[in-house]
Amino acid sequence: MNIFMVLCDELRADALGFMGNDIIKTPRIDEMAKDSVIFENSFCGSPMCVPSRVSISTGRHALCHGAVDNLLKPLETEKSFYEILKEQNYSTANFGKWHSNIAPEKFGIDISNTYENETDEIEQTISCFGIADKKTRQSTTYKKNPGDISLIMSGTRPTHKDHTLDTVVTKHYLDYLDSIKNSDQPIFARLSILDPHTPYLPSEPFASMYDPDSLPMPESMFDNLKNKPILQQYFKKVRGFEAFNEADFRRSKAAYYGLVSHVDERIGIFVDYLKANDLYDDSLIIFTSDHGSMLGEQGFLEKWGYMYDQVIHTPLLIKMPNNEAENTRKKSFVESIDLMPTLLDLLNVDIPENVHGKSLVPYIREHTSNHKDKVFAQYYCGSLQNTPALMVRDKKWKLTSYPEGHALEDFLLEDHPLKMSEFFDCEEFLGELYDLEKDPEERYNLFNDEQYSEIKDNYLTEIKEWLTSLGELVNTHTNQLPNRFGQYILLQGENINKVKNSLADDGKLSQLKILK
Repeated sequence: MNIFMVLCDELRADALGFMGNDIIKTPRIDEMAKDSVIFENSFCGSPMCVPSRVSISTGRHALCHGAVDNLLKPLETEKSFYEILKEQNYSTANFGKWHSNIAPEKFGIDISNTYENETDEIEQTISCFGIADKKTRQSTTYKKNPGDISLIMSGTRPTHKDHTLDTVVTKHYLDYLDSIKNSDQPIFARLSILDPHTPYLPSEPFASMYDPDSLPMPESMFDNLKNKPILQQYFKKVRGFEAFNEADFRRSKAAYYGLVSHVDERIGIFVDYLKANDLYDDSLIIFTSDHGSMLGEQGFLEKWGYMYDQVIHTPLLIKMPNNEAENTRKKSFVESIDLMPTLLDLLNVDIPENVHGKSLVPYIREHTSNHKDKVFAQYYCGSLQNTPALMVRDKKWKLTSYPEGHALEDFLLEDHPLKMSEFFDCEEFLGELYDLEKDPEERYNLFNDEQYSEIKDNYLTEIKEWLTSLGELVNTHTNQLPNRFGQYILLQGENINKVKNSLADDGKLSQLKILK
């Protein structure tokens, strides 16, 4: 059977009509959902692009495949399901964002192209970080967060909707399908759409589709984070979100929704092509995303430093060949690592023993009534942590462990404005514990509450047992930049390359090694 996969970036599960959002306009995706199995409780293993994308490809958690953050690459021993499909005589292709820190051909992809150089001149100057062309920048309405990792959080794209990168990628993707649709080889072709990842900068008419003032906003938008782990407080402060007011958050949400509706338009074009060329009914089609995004919850936009449901709860549709089990809703927990073994199971191909995921086929075909009782995830930022934050979640409880706590201060360079400041004089929270039935917005952290110590200990034990079950783990303890005065200010422009080169000469930027 042919396999078509659509992978969006930063698309949260509740930003789609078929998931119960009655404001968002996603008619074409909702239409495809009627032909599909809908997994209402699908979660990714990391709220960052590279770890999640490699986990989807390998069926393994990032703590084992090695790409635990966006700057690290998977271990050379990792094997993707694309390689296994090639062994089964599939042609394999990825169109659009790859971002797995390994060459596509080394992971079993025959053809891969991002087409960034085939958009018009204006589009080529736009990135999540801003607009490079000065004249275009001056004539464009947009806003960035005023701090570290400064990205475009709202505005109107200066390019026509048909000339944006994702639209160009979709066109080339369909041209490719047109060139191989009569091939004797079965097809695996992934359309990797960047939207709705930052920049939250939709083109018209999507930029004006949603009225910011009419959108419902989260009650937690201006919550005090003093009862949260310091890493979250750190990111909120240094990224400048404390300076955002309600209007800023509303405009960001409206822009994000506009990008989602533009994704929907492209999905409609994709589905129409498959139907017109008799490639829809008999094929397997997967629609999902690598992770989600905050839209004002806890006073955040985008991601970094936390594992709230908004960033780890992802949409998942599987349209089976001949619409088997169409329009069925599955409520059990599933994980993105389950996609690899599911595909191999459907093809009657042996699943590698080291895969952590579990095939969804028995659950789809109702041989089992429950797939998983809980899900796990990790967050790691190598410049601020040695030990990743680890999460376990079930229907009622969610616990996240941040074992290093205020040790974050030790990672900061000597001249960092928060170093040796009152910022670190607050109560230390080494984790989060939420009663999701009573507190679905994850506002009231019970981690330090003695009344819940037994529950906390039980879930910390769950995490330890999960780690033991994974097999060999990577060592995330890396050599730090020396805390010398002046480096926080000077790590810009060419200076950062000088520091990197000096560290590389000392062998301090080596790839993570297996921790036996």
